[in-house]
Amino acid sequence: MNKLHTGGPTTDKELSDNLRKENFELSKNELNKTLLDLEIKGLIVTKWVGRDKKRIELVNLEKKAEGKWGST
Repeated sequence: MNKLHTGGPTTDKELSDNLRKENFELSKNELNKTLLDLEIKGLIVTKWVGRDKKRIELVNLEKKAEGKWGST
């Protein structure tokens, strides 16, 4: 989560590469399961941006708590 917080939106490939640089190895399946768990908990949002790439964004919990999430 810290990687997402400090770096802003990223892709699953960039996140995997950054984790690998810090000697934290995850298989693609493990990363996808973790991302799904975080999305279900409402902590991140993922969107497909290509055939095999996902954009990952951290949810702004302060706005969500204020009821502003999803409003225009």
